[in-house]
Amino acid sequence: MYHTLPEPPTLNAVLMLKQCFGRVVFFRNNIKYPPDFYLDTPELKEFGKCYAIDETMGKNTLWKLARFVRYALAFRKELARGSYRLVVLHDYLALLAFSLVRKSAGYRGLVWFNSYDAIDLEHTPPGRFSLMRLVVARHEKLFAELDFFSMPTAERRPFYPLHRVKREAFVIPNFPALTYYERFQKQRHTLPDGPIRIVYMGALGAGHGYEEVIRAMNTPVAGRTVQLILMGWIREAYRQQILDFAKQYEMSDQVVLTGFVPYPKLPGKAADCTIGLGIYTGKDIMNRTPGTASNKIYEYIAVGLPVILLDTPYFRKYFGMRKWAFFTDLSESSLRNTVEDILSRYEEASTAAVQDYRREFTYENVFTPALERVVDALVERADA
Repeated sequence: MYHTLPEPPTLNAVLMLKQCFGRVVFFRNNIKYPPDFYLDTPELKEFGKCYAIDETMGKNTLWKLARFVRYALAFRKELARGSYRLVVLHDYLALLAFSLVRKSAGYRGLVWFNSYDAIDLEHTPPGRFSLMRLVVARHEKLFAELDFFSMPTAERRPFYPLHRVKREAFVIPNFPALTYYERFQKQRHTLPDGPIRIVYMGALGAGHGYEEVIRAMNTPVAGRTVQLILMGWIREAYRQQILDFAKQYEMSDQVVLTGFVPYPKLPGKAADCTIGLGIYTGKDIMNRTPGTASNKIYEYIAVGLPVILLDTPYFRKYFGMRKWAFFTDLSESSLRNTVEDILSRYEEASTAAVQDYRREFTYENVFTPALERVVDALVERADA
C-alpha cells in the first residue's frame, strides 16, 4: 500500500492471508498507524519517515513525486529479494509503483490488485501534475499486468478494464470478519436503557445526514433523548461546522465527535450504541454504488444494530426485505418516525441483524472462494 491508511477491507484481507500463508509482509509508506491498529499484525516494512496522513496531503507536488520515487525504488529492492510468490496491491499508486519496477526487480510471481475505490473522472479528476494522472493514462496497461483483480461490488465493473486481467476478477464485498466480530455481537432482547445513541462510523464529510439528524432530534423521541455519535477522521473546518450546527439546534451536549477510532476498537464502541446510520446522498461513484461496498452497514448489523438508510429505489432494492433496515427521506418528520419505528420493533430488528450477518454477510464467506482460486494458481505454477 502506498498513500493511505489501511481500511477495513485491507485489514480483513491481512487477517485472512495470515491464516493461509506462512509469511505475510505488509510493505507500505510509513504513515502514522500503530501495529495494534491491525486485526492481526503482519510483518511490517514501513518505508521512510513517519507522517500523519493529513501532513502528506498538504505537501507540494515535488515532495510527493520524490516520495513516490523513493517508495518505488524501495519496493524494487524488496521484490528483488526473490522470496515472494504473490503480491497483493491495495491502492492505485502501489499498483503504479509495482508496474514501474516489476521487470527490473525480476519478479515472476502472481499479482492481485484489490480496489475499493474506482477512479471517478467526473467528480474527482486528477490534478495536472498528479501521480493519479499517470495512473489514468496507463489504466488499461496496468490491468493487463494483473493475474487477479477484486472489487467490493459488481456495480463498479464498468469502471475497470476487466477484460485485460489475465486470470480472474472477483467481487469481494466489504463485510466484516466473523473471526473478529463475533466477540462483540449482541442480540438485544430488550431496548438498552439510557439515551438513544445513533452512530455513524467512517471518514466524516458532507452528504451523510448528520445535519438532518441534529435538526430532527433536538427534542426527545418516544420520551428518550437522542445522541449522535460520529466516529472517524474529520477535517477541522467541517468539525467546527458540525459543532456550530449542533449549537444552533441546542444539541451540543448530544453530538459527540470521537475522532479517529482504530478498527479493532470500533466494534466494541459500536456495540454500545443503539442504531447505525448508513446515509449516502452524494452523486459520485462511491456514493452511488455503496451496496456491498459500504462496510459500515454490515459492521452495524454484525453487532446487532438496526440501520437507518436513505429511502431510494437503490437502497430499497438492496435492503428492503431486511427486518433491520429502516428508511427515511431525511425530513424531520420522517427521521423521527423512523426512529420511533425502530424502537417499537427493536428486539426483532436486532436479532435479525445478527442472524443475517452470520448467515450471509461475513468476510470469510466472500473472501475464501477468491483466495482458494489464487492458491490453486500458485500451486499450478509451482507444479509447472
